[in-house]
Amino acid sequence: MPGKIKILDELLASKIAAGEVIERPASVLKELLENSIDAGATSITVYVTEGGKRLISVTDNGEGISKEDAPLVFFRHATSKIKTEADLDDIRTMGFRGEALSSISAVARVRLRTKRRAEVSGTSVLIEGGSAPEIIDDGCPEGTTIEVKDIFYNTPARLKFMRSGESEYGYILDVFKRTALIHPEIMFKLVHGSSRPIEAPAGSLRERIADLFGKDAAASLIEVATPFVKGCIGSHELNYATAKSVYLYVNGRPVRDKGITRALLDGYGTIIDGMRYPFVVLDMIVAPEDVDVNIHPAKNEVRFKSPRFIYDCVKAGVKGALSSARPAAPGPTVSYSASTPAWRPHAGEGPSFYEPAALIPFEFREERREAVNPEFLSLSTVGQLWGEFLIAENPSGEFYLIDQHGAAERAAFERLRKRYTESQVRRQMLLLPERFETTPEEKDAVTRSLEELSRLGFEIMDFGPSGERGGATFLIKAVPDILTARSSAGLIKDIAEELASGGGSSRAEVKIEEVLMRIACHGVIRGPRPLTKEEGNALLRELSGVDFAAHCPHGRPVVKKFLRSEIEAMFKR
Repeated sequence: MPGKIKILDELLASKIAAGEVIERPASVLKELLENSIDAGATSITVYVTEGGKRLISVTDNGEGISKEDAPLVFFRHATSKIKTEADLDDIRTMGFRGEALSSISAVARVRLRTKRRAEVSGTSVLIEGGSAPEIIDDGCPEGTTIEVKDIFYNTPARLKFMRSGESEYGYILDVFKRTALIHPEIMFKLVHGSSRPIEAPAGSLRERIADLFGKDAAASLIEVATPFVKGCIGSHELNYATAKSVYLYVNGRPVRDKGITRALLDGYGTIIDGMRYPFVVLDMIVAPEDVDVNIHPAKNEVRFKSPRFIYDCVKAGVKGALSSARPAAPGPTVSYSASTPAWRPHAGEGPSFYEPAALIPFEFREERREAVNPEFLSLSTVGQLWGEFLIAENPSGEFYLIDQHGAAERAAFERLRKRYTESQVRRQMLLLPERFETTPEEKDAVTRSLEELSRLGFEIMDFGPSGERGGATFLIKAVPDILTARSSAGLIKDIAEELASGGGSSRAEVKIEEVLMRIACHGVIRGPRPLTKEEGNALLRELSGVDFAAHCPHGRPVVKKFLRSEIEAMFKR
């Protein structure tokens, strides 16, 4: 009886191996960019069509490949970066296994054009689907260009799982940014079809972030510079619903690591909400012998010899940077503002954007509801502490310390939830529609969430393609009335991402609650703000109709009650 076990032929085995390294067009780009960086390039240009499904071309001005070596790069485990087993403990290059071009050429049509500076002519190598390479002389410029066409053309099972060109371009864009961020000394350029190119000239990390994410993001950055952790982190105001803007590296290599992410969040502590993520570009400097990068085919996971040491370094670096950037807290002064202007400019916005000085929008205070917490009706505002905590007293000898933001947020959340349930969220038309641009991934999320965004009080329309970010341009024509004073583009992107991330009906209900919390949080004033006595009393009346169990929507305490007898006991009276 013949045996059942067969040795696969080389071509089939190479296609299986390719699946470990090449997941989608973005995986191809990642490998090609790493090769260009290892080649010492100072300029890298990427051109893609149809999200990389039709073509990915990477051109660099690196050292090039000799005519003798050019065909060898397509053989599996052909590499110049390691020679012995001991070299695995001292990896200082992005690539090292010699699998990338072998895997890519097994599932695509690939052309390599390369020329070394010392050689008279260059070399062109053409290989399709793992076939034997065709080699000819080529009068190409110095450096290397690799064109990858029709990825997965010979593996239909993989091809059918590819997403739309715009969605795949979203992954391409993420890989491009992750690579360009950590190498600001290299000029990067990305062209997608006929779209406007993304160009990032060589410069500092802050300049690179401005080129890729805009000047507003770069303006709020805080530098982290310790012997083991370097990079930039955003202020507490620059945060997102997912970890999409957490860019982590180890010795310049992009990685995903839960331990580092946990250390990062612990470094921020309570200055950002526990369900949010900051904008971060951090590179951990680790001795090569203390980190194993050879544990995942895509080389995006690592194992540390001392993970606790890495955790402590990251947490301390982030915490120290934030502490040095924040001004010293004011003394414990009690203040009371007898008069506060009804409107004031909102910091960071143009002169056409204003926010109410009152903690709760005026229309909220016009409504009346049955008192759920009647004890608040007997309270009267007597002052503020640090401009953030309201002090109120009643005739019974009790006083309350109230977190004014948390209290206002809870009141706004309860009203929004009631209105949403009854499909009565009020909207306010904007005098001038707000325009915002999206990446392909953001466009997909916004488009899929338009119906739910409308229920939440937003009116959004497609305004054509985005020339800068590769997705689409949208116009915000109306917003929930609680948000009339604020720019809403960032909030809409976050909400769309939340709504589009999937889940069953029960999860959808949780997401809607989270979204309502976000709108409420953005709709009320945050940070120190003087209140008039009338505004403070209006907030107290608002709280009387809220069954909030003394907590904000995020679960943080809002109200602390003190008895006069407790205060007298403190002073032994």
